[in-house]
Amino acid sequence: MVVFKARGLMPPVFTPLNEDLTVNYAVIQPYAEWLATNGIKSVLVGGTTGEHMTLSVAERKKIIDEWVKAGKKTGLHIMVQVGGAPMADVQDLAKYCSRVGVDSLLTLPELYFKPKTVGDLVAYVAEVAKCASNLPVLYYHIPSMSKVEINMPAFVAAATAKIPNFKGIKFTSNDLSEGAQVLRNLKEDQEMFLGADTLLAPAALLGIKSSIGTSFNLFPKLAQSILDAVEKGDLESARRLQEKLSLAIEAHLPEGEWVPIMKAGMHIVSGFDMGPPALPQRPLSAEAKQRIDTRLKGIMG
Repeated sequence: MVVFKARGLMPPVFTPLNEDLTVNYAVIQPYAEWLATNGIKSVLVGGTTGEHMTLSVAERKKIIDEWVKAGKKTGLHIMVQVGGAPMADVQDLAKYCSRVGVDSLLTLPELYFKPKTVGDLVAYVAEVAKCASNLPVLYYHIPSMSKVEINMPAFVAAATAKIPNFKGIKFTSNDLSEGAQVLRNLKEDQEMFLGADTLLAPAALLGIKSSIGTSFNLFPKLAQSILDAVEKGDLESARRLQEKLSLAIEAHLPEGEWVPIMKAGMHIVSGFDMGPPALPQRPLSAEAKQRIDTRLKGIMG
């Protein structure tokens, strides 16, 4: 029986790149140690933040290897996102993860021949899941990027019935009404991870207490304090802390696309230089980084 134990906050980790856009593998181990020291217990490798959809399969495998090694040293649960590639490559990556010590899988939908129905999507996830039958497999719902807009409560119920190792969903949507319905359709051994950093507090009030969010790389302790305040019933503190996190995220938004701005923010906040984004995205200017830095100092103190 496949068991899935990851819960709570899970940062989707950046892929550090050199200026020539090669992967800077040397950053991964100290990055993992920094996250673990700051209370993080699990990470997502290869999500939107990790830019794996832009990388070759060989690069993705080597990054997976480095994170598995880092996980063994730090105790981090390593979830890997294998989608965003041709089906044969997705299957290859899933099989690879099943052999090398990854703890769980996440998959995007097929992004060109998009699934149109619940049945289509269940069939796709089942194909991925059977390539890693020893691992928990979760689905990555991100309709703003994938444009796959299928009813998630219905999908979760159908996937649970048909896929033995289906263990949950990353729900990257601001529709907390649908999110609450998803949560009701999950079994005890499954989990829903919210993918909306600015909704941590209200989601926790609905019982959604796990989350995957880029900002947890930058502000892991602040994010945890929001969940702790909700757990204690201190809703005023939860509201105030959520506002602080939301403002810190909003400090980045005027300067460009999500991954480039958050890579810049990670360098400002933690000192870890994640380098430029992968093509076709473009790096921020020095002036844009300075504006983010100034705004963050005004918010975080």
